[in-house]
Amino acid sequence: MPQYQPHQRFTEADRDKIAGRLRDAFADGRLDQPEFTHRLDQLYSVQTYGELEPLVRDLPPVRTYQTPAVVQDAKPAPAPGQFPERQKKNQPQQRGAHGLAGGFTGVVLINVVIWAVIGIANGGHWPHFWPVWLLIPWAFFALSNLGKRR
Repeated sequence: MPQYQPHQRFTEADRDKIAGRLRDAFADGRLDQPEFTHRLDQLYSVQTYGELEPLVRDLPPVRTYQTPAVVQDAKPAPAPGQFPERQKKNQPQQRGAHGLAGGFTGVVLINVVIWAVIGIANGGHWPHFWPVWLLIPWAFFALSNLGKRR
């Protein structure tokens, strides 16, 4: 940030910042009503940084940023090239047909139900058991995972 000279003119944005500092000082009780009004009137009559500085000289500097409390307690990020250790999730191991083959079990069961509805609707004339083509891969998958520990 460039260093300003006392003879340089300031911008309206600078004037707004100083007005905000004066309002904050008044809200904090650092300035009483007459002094706040006097300084605010002076603020709108001055034109250079040298005239602006005495208006806020006795006020504490403004903190432009405050770290949120949630972030203050967080661990810092690891150094580049280092990876944090992953936490293992403690999930109970699933048991039963759904746990053996996951969501594919539901697909197989829906197809078996459709096959049964078709057989009942045909008056007991059951068609070829076509869901077997879904049951074969499901059975291989379920049996291959049966003895594995997770």
